[in-house]
Amino acid sequence: MSEATEKNVSESVNEPEAAKAANQETVEPVPSTIDPEGSEQPVEIKPLAEGEKLTRAQRNAWEERANDIIDKIRPYIQHDGGDVELLGIDEDGIAYVTFLGACAGCMMAGEDFSTGIRLLLLDEFPELREVVLVGA
Repeated sequence: MSEATEKNVSESVNEPEAAKAANQETVEPVPSTIDPEGSEQPVEIKPLAEGEKLTRAQRNAWEERANDIIDKIRPYIQHDGGDVELLGIDEDGIAYVTFLGACAGCMMAGEDFSTGIRLLLLDEFPELREVVLVGA
């Protein structure tokens, strides 16, 4: 194969990868503010910088926002005799949830968590670093 042909083949092979990279957009979460109950001033919810920890006021604001998101799916879980509870968000931005009622110990709890609650929280609250199921 000639050098010119090798170059054309090499460029055509790399084109799809370059096109993919150009088409991928990085979506940055937009900072928002929330007035947590008992707080004297609004708290900005933004992604944590490397090594940054949440204060108690920030954790309260994050927990309030996470509970609002969980409330969207809660009626469907309660319809089946169960419930979901946010146990809290730690200083690293990791949310902990648990199932209650009929959902506690259900064989489908892990699947419902990973394909439902976890994805919903991470999609609507991208500042969270992770969502962890406790006790299922």
